[in-house]
Amino acid sequence: MDSRRIGLLLILLFGVSLVAWNLRTISGSQEVGAAVVEPKDGFEKLTAGQSLAFESMTPELKTRVEPLTDAVVLRSWAAPHWLHVVSGSGRDPATRELRSKKLRECPLTLLMQWVFDEGCAQQHSVVIDIGMNLGWFTALAAAHGLQVVAVEPSATKVQYMAKTLELNGWGELVQLRHGALADGGGKLFVDEARWWEKRSASREGGDGKTQAEAIRLDDLVLSDTKVCLLKADCRGCETEAFRSGEQLLKAGAIQVVQMEYDNSMASQAALETLQSMSPRPWQCILLPTGISCSGADLADKQGEALKELWDFVVGNVHEDCSASTLRELSPPDAHGYHTDLWLVHDHTMDRLRAEPNFVAAQQRLAEAQSQKCEYAEQQVEPGVCELMCHRFSNIEEAKEACSARPTCTKVLAVSSGFELRGGAAFAGPMQVPATIKLHCS
Repeated sequence: MDSRRIGLLLILLFGVSLVAWNLRTISGSQEVGAAVVEPKDGFEKLTAGQSLAFESMTPELKTRVEPLTDAVVLRSWAAPHWLHVVSGSGRDPATRELRSKKLRECPLTLLMQWVFDEGCAQQHSVVIDIGMNLGWFTALAAAHGLQVVAVEPSATKVQYMAKTLELNGWGELVQLRHGALADGGGKLFVDEARWWEKRSASREGGDGKTQAEAIRLDDLVLSDTKVCLLKADCRGCETEAFRSGEQLLKAGAIQVVQMEYDNSMASQAALETLQSMSPRPWQCILLPTGISCSGADLADKQGEALKELWDFVVGNVHEDCSASTLRELSPPDAHGYHTDLWLVHDHTMDRLRAEPNFVAAQQRLAEAQSQKCEYAEQQVEPGVCELMCHRFSNIEEAKEACSARPTCTKVLAVSSGFELRGGAAFAGPMQVPATIKLHCS
């Protein structure tokens, strides 16, 4: 081979290597199928599912996110599509999910989009985010034009969210507070290194912990404020957070409350505290863990993934939301099946029941009631729990219940009975015997 051909080959190899390097650095954990944006185009040119890492930004763009030198700026899959700033080096599950999928907790996002678009009365224009974390739901509310009060004890998370507010021009919409809700003043402490594994903030100090302000909800939000949604996810501090907002809760002007509920003593205490302070009863939706969807699913309004999500919503509506009733739906060892509990008042539930996706899911549920389904024995991955793994004493009862639920795909034998399992779930850790629903007629 002559020197001219060798030179051309080297140039070609160098060009391929350069393209590969750019693809890797634009977004270190980019969702499959997402296009890559050119750095010169700037943040505003990012489309849904795209992102731009700090090392690939132009000097001008870097100045917009500094001093966050590991920042990744992404355009959310959720609509209205906004710019979100996240750490490029953070290894906690929430950061990794947002960085890779450009989306957080898809089922919650779906329901919150409905709440912000249709669920709240027009005058209820305030959202309270207790335990803001990465600010995904704060941003979703702000993108819908709602006023947000967001509280987060992690100074690092507050710093990244401040840049998100700046890039989107939401400074007037979002009141961002570094602190945690508590029934009393003083200081709280946060372990920034492992904050996602334990209670967000506590009174216990120690080496390596940062300080955060203890804030009462009643000092943040006036009692006559008309609140669209109150989100409470602060890893065990919910009971104290609700106590700190006694005047607000007793005023009865909150339309929707969303909280993590895992049937533990802490979550039961939080629910009982909320209900004891509420002047009106709540209806609720209790969603099981593992339900999933993607950014592309959110865009496909007629897709099967969203139909299945609405099937779960319709199948898990309860008029009696007392902790004792929810406990009856769960076996004694159900702790660990983290679910999302949505509490709504009658007028909001009426709006939900009129939602076309809800109506269509009700029709699918009614059709399933008259179906005769066939089953076969098979080894499968466990899948997502239905009704918090409500157990049946014999296989025939379990099959009948599974036949009547569109989201149920299998029946698992357990030590003291049988449990219904759904199909839209993350992969289980092992293969187990199951009775699989084959087809229905």
